[in-house]
Amino acid sequence: MLEKGICAFAGLGYSPEQNSRYLRLARECGFTRLFTSLQIPEAKVGNLEEEFRLLVAEAARLGFQTTADISPATFNLLEVDLSRPEQLHTLGLQALRLDFGFSPAEIARLSKESGLELDLNASTISEDVLEAIMGAGADSTRLRACHNYYPRPETGLSYEFFAERTQICHTHGIRVSAFIPSRANPRGPIYAGLPTLEAHRHWEPLQAAKQLAAEGLEGILFGDPLATAEELTEVGRVDSSLIEIQVKTKPGLTENERKILFAPRHTNRPDPGERVARSQEARGLCREEIPAHLQGSRPRGSVTLDNSGYRRYMGELQVVMKDLPADPRVNVVAKVIPEEMFLLDALKPGRAFCFKEKTEKRVDKG
Repeated sequence: MLEKGICAFAGLGYSPEQNSRYLRLARECGFTRLFTSLQIPEAKVGNLEEEFRLLVAEAARLGFQTTADISPATFNLLEVDLSRPEQLHTLGLQALRLDFGFSPAEIARLSKESGLELDLNASTISEDVLEAIMGAGADSTRLRACHNYYPRPETGLSYEFFAERTQICHTHGIRVSAFIPSRANPRGPIYAGLPTLEAHRHWEPLQAAKQLAAEGLEGILFGDPLATAEELTEVGRVDSSLIEIQVKTKPGLTENERKILFAPRHTNRPDPGERVARSQEARGLCREEIPAHLQGSRPRGSVTLDNSGYRRYMGELQVVMKDLPADPRVNVVAKVIPEEMFLLDALKPGRAFCFKEKTEKRVDKG
């Protein structure tokens, strides 16, 4: 199951009321995880602990599972004895994100004695380190992993590196989470978003979340602490079991074609073609004759329906993976929007998908 999360921070000038409103809004949008930190350089130390405790208590009241990013110094700040990690339960935390400063032996001990989930740093993990943690007797059922977020532009992870580190964790059965930015309200002092992937820094949150979900991550979190209601609503609907692809439809579609195109679920055949993804369900949804119209070239990202000229294949829905020429037996009914062309690579054999019609957002001119 794909978990959705947000970030909220103590000591950065956000009032308890602001944080509480944000938590309530996110909860209404289906978010269940809260990520917070006690080691942000810009945080004001004065009321840090008090604000932190208020934040975690409010999150617990609303039903969030809270993860705190910590280092060994955090135990001193919270007046918790490192040799008695079970004391962290009094703070209302469910998980710790171990950023740096913990040896494999200490991580293994915390996994067995704290009673909390432990998030390893997925961005820095290596096979050797993970094997050392396991070799020290860690309780693997308590281990998760969470990538870093990167405030400074140009420092986020490449997709290839991200995928490599994620795969290390998945190979050991460890769930992985990563961060996406808010375009509307990036966090200071850099105000350039808090993504894991550098490519996502300038993406809309919806597309960033869809890519992470399509790649099999178990958790997606907004790194920036005040995503908008629209951003939360859109990301809250992302479903890892069903790839939703936005398309622009061609004018003149029949009602029958629209019903097939926008069926609740298509599944790429287990034996897809070399150049197309093929819906297993579409031909069975065809109830009427499909006239030959809307023919034209079929560039990558085109969505097509076979018309009556293809006889028993009438109603066949395909997503074009490699450019194809026009065919009078094939209607070109829609095109994947440019921002979501990356989702074509996620249409593996047996993968479920659906289409959503892209509509222009209304601009309120007051």
